[in-house]
Amino acid sequence: MKFLKIQSQDKKYEKLPPYTGALVPFLCVLSFLISTYTVWWITFWPGILGEDSLAILLEVQTQGKFQSGKPAFWYFFVKTFFAPSALVEAPIGFQLFLSAIVFSRILSWCWGHGLKKIAAFLLIFVGLAPHMIFFMGSLYPDGIFSVAVAGLLFELWLMTKTRHVSHASLCMVFITFPVAVFARTNGIVFLLAVFYVAAVLPKIDMAKLFVVSLVWCTLIVAADKMHKTYSHGTIYPLVIFETANFLQPRPMNLWREKPRISEKTIQTLKKYQPLEKIIQNYDRDYWDPLQYKPDGPKLGDIDRKDQKIIVKEFFRHNLWQNLPAFVSSRVNVFMVSALAQGGMVSIDYASHILPKINTPTVFRAFQWSALESQLKSIHAFSEKYRWLLWTPFLGIVLLFMMLHRGYHARSKSMLIVAIPMAIQLVAIFIFSIAGEYRYLLPFFTLPLVALPALAVADNKK
Repeated sequence: MKFLKIQSQDKKYEKLPPYTGALVPFLCVLSFLISTYTVWWITFWPGILGEDSLAILLEVQTQGKFQSGKPAFWYFFVKTFFAPSALVEAPIGFQLFLSAIVFSRILSWCWGHGLKKIAAFLLIFVGLAPHMIFFMGSLYPDGIFSVAVAGLLFELWLMTKTRHVSHASLCMVFITFPVAVFARTNGIVFLLAVFYVAAVLPKIDMAKLFVVSLVWCTLIVAADKMHKTYSHGTIYPLVIFETANFLQPRPMNLWREKPRISEKTIQTLKKYQPLEKIIQNYDRDYWDPLQYKPDGPKLGDIDRKDQKIIVKEFFRHNLWQNLPAFVSSRVNVFMVSALAQGGMVSIDYASHILPKINTPTVFRAFQWSALESQLKSIHAFSEKYRWLLWTPFLGIVLLFMMLHRGYHARSKSMLIVAIPMAIQLVAIFIFSIAGEYRYLLPFFTLPLVALPALAVADNKK
């Protein structure tokens, strides 16, 4: 069997370890993962539900009258699987199945190319990580988004490396592209990566990738026009969160030539809420009390014209007078996320959600109580040591290694993975307004791409 060829820096081709068959290892891993995920799913039937899950289910059942604030893709994804039968377990089951396919593709590729230790590590510490299964089995977009991002970037890396789009790669792009690009608003950066890879491929392969991408883009644009959903945006929530931070009292408020907060900002805020109420509802880890607390100031409801004034004043004056506070706030929210110190949905919270929607789904329908107790113990152990077992810092370190290697070796295949993820990291650091671990989950799954890419680069002869 011919060796898979890759294009190197000097335009020659080098050999990877022989790929002695893809189907058998793929089916073996897929069968194992589906069996494992199914056991977990049946045990914690119908899966993990939280308040965001309730919001999207209500939006589907009310046909948009109730607004969840999620992208149109997520609305139609949930609607596709939930609406016909009203069974909450349907979209969760599909998420687990799709995740198993993506993991199996990458792990079987690693195994077939002689990267057996990497395949074993990724299987145990990523594919079977208790919290990874928890997020994949939650009716939240974050788990499936992080898996799809890894799957899409892996195929983009492989296509750029080989200058070829195989049937397997095309199928994987077809199933991962819409989730990675449209399930979360920050996924749009991966669309640029896809178009770049298509542009450097031979014409036939370029056409294949463009067709798949354009079909999904057309469908999503049409879906967005069919279903308009409210979104609080990115800039204003950051501005109002940090403005509330700047308003916090300082016992040693040293003399300054200029006030920390502009008078125009203060007067605009006072039109809606007393400053004392805003100060009292500030949480340094979450912006939610400023908007979603029932008796809170609800600063997201401020008139759009006044929102623009607050944003303008923030960038004109407030930010520069409070730069240390802004930077420390960014570091705090990021570290709360990275160390998983924020709020986590309870495994049993679905029992509170199901009565609030019209569904025949039964909580813990199979009553596997003994196994449930054991799996909860495993999850509790994993959560206790989450600073290590859940760490996104491995992926972040590998990201910097890929950036360094890609830049110095002028490796397009390495940079096509590293640059979009670097943009994601910077954006999360700057714009995140909630210390949620799930926002950094794509960096936990990044080793699925980074370890094979770095290992192949190191194995060049």
